[in-house]
Amino acid sequence: MSFKANDSLTEQIAQHLGKLIIQGTLAPAERIQELRIATELDVSRGSVREALLILQRRHLVEIYPRRGAVVASLTQEDVRAFFELWFLLLNRAATNLALSWKNDDLAHFFALEAELAEHKLHADFNAFFDTSFIFLQTLYDFAGNRYLEDALNNLQPVTQRCLYAIFRSGDMQLERAQCFISDLLKAIIARDLARLDAVTQHLSNTYRALVQEATATLAKA
Repeated sequence: MSFKANDSLTEQIAQHLGKLIIQGTLAPAERIQELRIATELDVSRGSVREALLILQRRHLVEIYPRRGAVVASLTQEDVRAFFELWFLLLNRAATNLALSWKNDDLAHFFALEAELAEHKLHADFNAFFDTSFIFLQTLYDFAGNRYLEDALNNLQPVTQRCLYAIFRSGDMQLERAQCFISDLLKAIIARDLARLDAVTQHLSNTYRALVQEATATLAKA
């Protein structure tokens, strides 16, 4: 692993471990061994400990006295509650964009939509996953409310963890995500808030129905 000079060491370690958790390489309830991680990354144990505190704030690890850090589990109720909040905030951000966009504000969204279609065509799961979160981050940037933007950004690690589990369950989920983004953009272009509500509510209901499957996938990761 190569570290970037423009990020703090602890943040880079946190991002590295966070990616392992999101992708399931570090499984739910698995103990994170500070000394082993420090040796593998050639960093101090103190830096690893600080990185774990960052991951605790991001709801990816839990830290217990005398036991240390373990990968946070996601129960069926956890995933259900997360999607309930996330879709509510996502709908608000999309509504703000629909009401306020002008001129070329949507150009980047269209480019990302095209990239997603290309990644799906070539069955490039990792590229599709990464691009979908660039799309979401771009949407968050247009939220028009810094508190809303902060809330969505704070949920980003858990969002990645949940959606990674769902996306990797099959091509149907990539197709569903691509259709959602396409329909969402159409509603935003038309400034059609009723249609926007219907689009987000439909995917919310679908993902709630997939909660059991997603939770099982995370448990097996």
